Amino acid sequence: MIKGRGRHSISRASAFSGLALLVLLATAPSQPGFAAQGGQPQVAATGALEGHVRLAGESWPTSTRVRNTTDPEACGLDHSLDDLLVAAETRGVQHVIATLLDVPTDGVPGGPPQRLVIDNHGCRFIPHVAVARVGDTIVAKNSDSVMHTTHYYGPLRSNVALPLQGMTVSRVIEDPGVIIVLCDVHGWMRAFIRVDVHPFHVVSDELGFLRISGIPPGSYTLELWHETLGTQQVQVAIRPNETARLDIEYTLTPSRP
Repeated sequence: MIKGRGRHSISRASAFSGLALLVLLATAPSQPGFAAQGGQPQVAATGALEGHVRLAGESWPTSTRVRNTTDPEACGLDHSLDDLLVAAETRGVQHVIATLLDVPTDGVPGGPPQRLVIDNHGCRFIPHVAVARVGDTIVAKNSDSVMHTTHYYGPLRSNVALPLQGMTVSRVIEDPGVIIVLCDVHGWMRAFIRVDVHPFHVVSDELGFLRISGIPPGSYTLELWHETLGTQQVQVAIRPNETARLDIEYTLTPSRP
């Protein structure tokens, strides 16, 4: 026995075992994926993308408007389809969905599923355009005093009746794609939801600006989709700790004066 001062003592075997463990910890190389100090996982540097989507020309049409005869006391007599919203000060186009393609599987971050509320409010779907991930939950809600349906077409196929104000019904999204949402009672109501397996997608704001952050470095195709202006693709390179900036322009087709 090795006797210490006072009443405490330790065995020779325990002392040597503790010394050996200290030597191993001091000389062992750092584990891959962990920082040298603190044992914290190393986070790979990512980049970001900012863009501005504009409409070419000096003038443009307004959104399509329709006259309503269904529940006019609750819904009103005139409605906009919100199918082309352009900001006068920037020519920015709202409701453009921007999605990165070619995202590698190992570049897709995890995270808990999210909830997307599609609200029947003022006889319109709010939001009109949205993005979601596979595994997220869509909640159909009726904020109006009249009956609505929230009819999903595409990768989510379900027809949800909402006869009561305040009623909600949830559905889980299991497949990627574009979900078209219609109301069978009020034919002008529509919405669009882009579903991907990754979170690198966004909807342009009221001035036409968009931003996607946390992107793994690499070369990607950015796909842009608008319900009236169509689809276009541009190439973008994402570098660590940098923000790529794009100016994207749409041109009206001859069929839309």
